[in-house]
Amino acid sequence: MMSRLVAALHRWAESGWAGAATATWELLQSSVVPGPSGVVFAPLAVADPPRTTRLAVWAFAGAVAGGCIAYLIGAHAFDTVGRPLLTALGVGDARVAASEAAFGRHGLLLVFVSTVSPLSTKLTCVAAGAFGLPFAQFFLALFIGRAIRFAVLTLLLRYAGERLVKRLPLPPSGRLD
Repeated sequence: MMSRLVAALHRWAESGWAGAATATWELLQSSVVPGPSGVVFAPLAVADPPRTTRLAVWAFAGAVAGGCIAYLIGAHAFDTVGRPLLTALGVGDARVAASEAAFGRHGLLLVFVSTVSPLSTKLTCVAAGAFGLPFAQFFLALFIGRAIRFAVLTLLLRYAGERLVKRLPLPPSGRLD
């Protein structure tokens, strides 16, 4: 299902809606849909390097909006949905309390690190909302971290994207799809 969604977004992008498709994927991925960040942005940026910066702005906007949605999910649905789900998955109250304490001490840093690393930003944003990290601190960390992430990706894809693609092992068809 996810591959069909990504394929639909790529078709949408090819029809002239590249920015909106990029923002939509980042919003969905940052809030509720599992999957890797950048699966729409990266190939579009490599395919059209002069538009990389514009696409990055769209991706950044979608990722920040999605992170805010995830925060709101944590703030408003954690006790009714999140806690029972974690209990059903075997995550005990002690582990939840330890995570809550970590957010109490280092919440801003945890959000920032998740935005520039392979850690799940979506789960971190939900936890930030659930454990009461003030929204202003959350938003600042999310905004700065995502800005750094997309700035680095923009430079990398714009100036080294084609060389990176040449190093990827391609399937026999020679296509990445």
